Amino acid sequence: MTGRFAVVLARHPAVTGVEGLCYGQQDVALADGWERMADGLRTVMQGAGCRVMFSSPARRCRMVAERVARFMNLDLRVDSRLREISFGEWEGRPWNGISRTALDEWAADVGGFAPPGGESGRELRARVRHFWTEMQQFGQSCAIITHGGPLRLMQGMMYGLPGSLLAPSPPMGSVRVVEQGDARFSTGLSEPHIPPQLPLHQEHLRSVHQAASARTGT
Repeated sequence: MTGRFAVVLARHPAVTGVEGLCYGQQDVALADGWERMADGLRTVMQGAGCRVMFSSPARRCRMVAERVARFMNLDLRVDSRLREISFGEWEGRPWNGISRTALDEWAADVGGFAPPGGESGRELRARVRHFWTEMQQFGQSCAIITHGGPLRLMQGMMYGLPGSLLAPSPPMGSVRVVEQGDARFSTGLSEPHIPPQLPLHQEHLRSVHQAASARTGT
């Protein structure tokens, strides 16, 4: 990996019809007005010089990615490693209909616990880390649109850390720009609601070397 390059991290826009439900990898509908977020994301990507976009296969991400790719005539790569964590048999059920005991077991071991037929946090981290490593080796400005789970981990990985499954999830429709490569990188502010002409804000942060020295976890 040489030079510095921008990575635009985006969470899909708001969804509808799933209030109170555990939906995980299920395809759910985007709420009205999602096009505005897509157009704002395109503005950010143009400012960052992105020519490649990576997307989760989920419709709520792919619809945004396809709109952006069509307008920008860029390379769109749908990657299954960017899927949300799988909740297996829990998906489609109300959260308040899931066993309190099972939820407590999950809270006590977010890395090792997996719902019936689902995926553990450790498995999610492994596939996201694999994607992130390949993206770093790719070494070109790009955008990634995915879900809260993967983004929680990427928020740590961009500092050279493993990322935490307990970190706050970026708001739906938010976009963040990070600069990677060489010794230093910077990150922009999250914008939950992106105006059509969002400027590319960035602020300087500590070096990757400094961040790596504080690395913890697995």
